[in-house]
Amino acid sequence: MSILAKNLKMIRKELGCTQSIMSGILKVGFRTFVRYEAGERDAPVAVLVKIARLGNISLEQLLTSKVDKNDIAPLQKINKDLTSLEVSTVDFQEGWVTFENPSRQELITLEDTERKMLTLFRKMSPQFQKDCLSNLGKIAELGKASYKSSHKAGKGQLGRSKKEDSLEKSNQSIVRQPKQKRKPGRKKLDKKALQEKIDKLKMLTQGINKTTVR
Repeated sequence: MSILAKNLKMIRKELGCTQSIMSGILKVGFRTFVRYEAGERDAPVAVLVKIARLGNISLEQLLTSKVDKNDIAPLQKINKDLTSLEVSTVDFQEGWVTFENPSRQELITLEDTERKMLTLFRKMSPQFQKDCLSNLGKIAELGKASYKSSHKAGKGQLGRSKKEDSLEKSNQSIVRQPKQKRKPGRKKLDKKALQEKIDKLKMLTQGINKTTVR
């Protein structure tokens, strides 16, 4: 199976879609989509662009790199009022993008590590997100304290090594791991929630013009 076929299957599963639903979102036949996922047929560029957008990854990554489940961001609420925002300035050094009409400023991820952290955070439950932010704040404070003390003390390599080991143990004790949940039984299908998910995915693929390769 090709990288593209594996990535397509990974994206579909992380989005929680069946092959039938995915083919409807991409506006291709069911059998055609099955062949895409099996690596038996090449998808046109327009379909590849839609798949990359659904997975929140670049087209290059979709075609050349194995996609991890943590690369795929979960679906977020789409605010239709923000679709008409105009970009004013983008600062790639600081990671800020400024919009106008109305005016607002948002953070953007600059590296793969930042994007993966954000993706993992979005997949957490609200309570665990709160715990994670609290723990990150404590870890950041510990890091600052360790940095200051190491510069003031001026001790040898052995002393610094002991401090690092102590800090690492402290960090491990602070970060709480999510409890392992038992494998749930078959859930009752929520048709309304399923339709909302399909509508969100379709909105992500809207506005993608038909692409022709000459």
